[in-house]
Amino acid sequence: MSRYLTSRRLFLILGSLIVLMIIAGLTLSQTGRRATFPERVLMDIQSAVSGIVYRPVSKLTGFFAGLSNLRQMYEENAALKQEMENYQALRAELADAQAENQRLETMLHFYRRTVNQLHEIPAMVVGREPSEWNSALTIDVGSADGVQPNMAVVAPDGSLVGRVDTVSAHSARVVLITDTQLGDGVSALVEASHMQPFGVITGSTTSPGELNLDFLGQIIQLPASQLVGDEVVTSGLGDVFPRGLVIGTITKVIYGAHNTAKSAIVQPAAQMDFLQDVFVVREQGSSP
Repeated sequence: MSRYLTSRRLFLILGSLIVLMIIAGLTLSQTGRRATFPERVLMDIQSAVSGIVYRPVSKLTGFFAGLSNLRQMYEENAALKQEMENYQALRAELADAQAENQRLETMLHFYRRTVNQLHEIPAMVVGREPSEWNSALTIDVGSADGVQPNMAVVAPDGSLVGRVDTVSAHSARVVLITDTQLGDGVSALVEASHMQPFGVITGSTTSPGELNLDFLGQIIQLPASQLVGDEVVTSGLGDVFPRGLVIGTITKVIYGAHNTAKSAIVQPAAQMDFLQDVFVVREQGSSP
């Protein structure tokens, strides 16, 4: 009997809700009026149920949307980092290409300028020991390329680097003009001076990387202003270095007795610390 009453109550509740929904459906089609009591009851029930369901669902949806946006931002950030790394690599490659292009242009200019006076063999520096950085280096050309001992070696702009010492078939060792052990000196003259004094260039024992110019004979009472800043070139007095190769610039004059110029300090014109390309040269018509 109690089960029958319970079923009857449920049936009455469901019936009432159905009637309310029918009434609401009929009355909601009419606009511009105040909702009836059944309509308000139904609307309140729908609002309460929607609020209970909507809030957690909306928060959950927002959470998953946030995760999706975070993942998208992470992927975009990783892509931007990769693009930045590629950009930096391209910039480095461009800088290397520009530097190489500049070196090649300098070499080409020197070649065109001296093509009728000098025979040039282009070479790359392939070896240099830190312990003898200012003394020697190795180049990638040798006897198979026409290189012989005691041929002059110049930088891409034609400034003097040194001379070939020993040669193999495909490489050669070059003694630098800044060397203080094996170098036997370079006959030079101060071209810019009206007196054009002669001297011998050797590597400096007190200032590594610089040169000493010991004047031959006395230059009597010559003011330093007439020498400092002047360019020193090869004199051509010998079989190794052709005349007119730029050696460097005088930075200081050392005086002896009676105010005579005894020697000078010369800054090499060639960038000795950054050599990558060089020429092995000899005068046109001379024996290889």
